[in-house]
Amino acid sequence: MVRVEVIAYTPTEFLEEHDITIDRCRELLDTHTVTWVNVVDPDGPTVEALQKVFGLHPLALEDAQNEDLAPKVELYDTTVFIVARTIVWAEELDTDQLSVFVAKKFLITIHDKVFPQLEATRIRLRKGDPRLLKSGADFLAYTLLDDLVDSYLPHLDRLQNILDELEEKALEDPSRETANTIHRFRRDLLVLRNQLRPQRDAFAQLSRTDLAVFRKETRDYLRDIYDHMIQALDRIDTLREVSSGLMEVYLSVVNNSLNEVMKTLTIIATIFLPLGLVASAYGMNVAFPGKEGWTGLAGALVLMGIVGAIMLMFFRRRKWL
Repeated sequence: MVRVEVIAYTPTEFLEEHDITIDRCRELLDTHTVTWVNVVDPDGPTVEALQKVFGLHPLALEDAQNEDLAPKVELYDTTVFIVARTIVWAEELDTDQLSVFVAKKFLITIHDKVFPQLEATRIRLRKGDPRLLKSGADFLAYTLLDDLVDSYLPHLDRLQNILDELEEKALEDPSRETANTIHRFRRDLLVLRNQLRPQRDAFAQLSRTDLAVFRKETRDYLRDIYDHMIQALDRIDTLREVSSGLMEVYLSVVNNSLNEVMKTLTIIATIFLPLGLVASAYGMNVAFPGKEGWTGLAGALVLMGIVGAIMLMFFRRRKWL
């Protein structure tokens, strides 16, 4: 269901409204320094109203309704269109898209689902952050994107904890399920990196390109986001490298276990080889001294026990057991 929320402010005034119309947003735009319009799950009429009231390009609005875009930055007249992605964790690791339109006096965010990462920026505004209230929409866009990248950290910490648990399982329980879990973990990291890597390039473009919407002092802050994005991707790469090594550890543990089994079976077969020779001698269909009567059976069993004991002592002396 479509929902429109707005935060409008000046250096001395703050206003927040929910479930309003786009026309109401236009009224606030005329009376406030910055107007932040947040649109959740927009429908056709809402998109048309955004295009009409704020002069947004139809191609950019079409992209904003597409959930599978790679992060990018595009300039349309006096508006900068930014596509960013954030990490989400429902049943499995994934990313969600946030579309951002930035102009001199307004910032518009569009997304299809609840986006809790925006709450950190809202809280700063509600608390009257003087830097935010005295700055323009460009600094608000920086703050929002910075909070978005900062929200990666808890997810990366969770991935690190999962990797630590997988390392213990690979050493203590090298089962097929453990191997499948490691494989899924590596695949999720690869997908995550491929989805976030274009965002690094997009933030680099924001910080280096002379866009009229972003003042020079704001571009200095945008370089900080770019640095944080590089750090996040480096951490994902490190997790991927460690997980690849973890698969090698798993295979090594499995091979060692298999070697132990093969060694045990080989020793058993080796011990039983001379015992079989003794049994075969007593089982031949020819006359054999001591073969007749219970003494022959007892002698054969004693001989087998002595041979087996000698071989066990030999194996232990050679440290094969």
